[in-house]
Amino acid sequence: MKVSSCVLGGILTLLAVCATSCSTSDLGAPTASNSGKYYAVSVKQAAFYFYGPQQANGPDQKLPQDTLMMLIRPSFGYSKVKLMNGQQGYVATQDIRAAPPELVSAETTPPVSNETSRTRKFHFDPRLLPPEPLPNDAPEPTPIPGAEPSP
Repeated sequence: MKVSSCVLGGILTLLAVCATSCSTSDLGAPTASNSGKYYAVSVKQAAFYFYGPQQANGPDQKLPQDTLMMLIRPSFGYSKVKLMNGQQGYVATQDIRAAPPELVSAETTPPVSNETSRTRKFHFDPRLLPPEPLPNDAPEPTPIPGAEPSP
């Protein structure tokens, strides 16, 4: 009996080790905990569907590589995403990956223009001036003949 319990214990230990070593985790794959983070297209072009991949007409747009998006709802086949311009739709989950920080910072920070670093020149625009006030010495209106004056 003692030998069989040792063999059984060894087999269970071996199965436990195999189960933990065989599990793989894809850090770039969308999961429910990653919802709301930035993702990017990882292939050359990814099909983008407004209403879902079962549309009869095919994809509504083709997104180029490194298009930045936020993950709304991850799923096995197609994930719901929101593009940076506000459009929502569906992209194949295998076609997106977690966006690198440099891509996120390049897309989300406003560009610094050269005009703000230079001194701005003042351009006079007369349309921005307030209108001139009406004169106070305007003549009284002429009465209309046959009309009664109001009290």
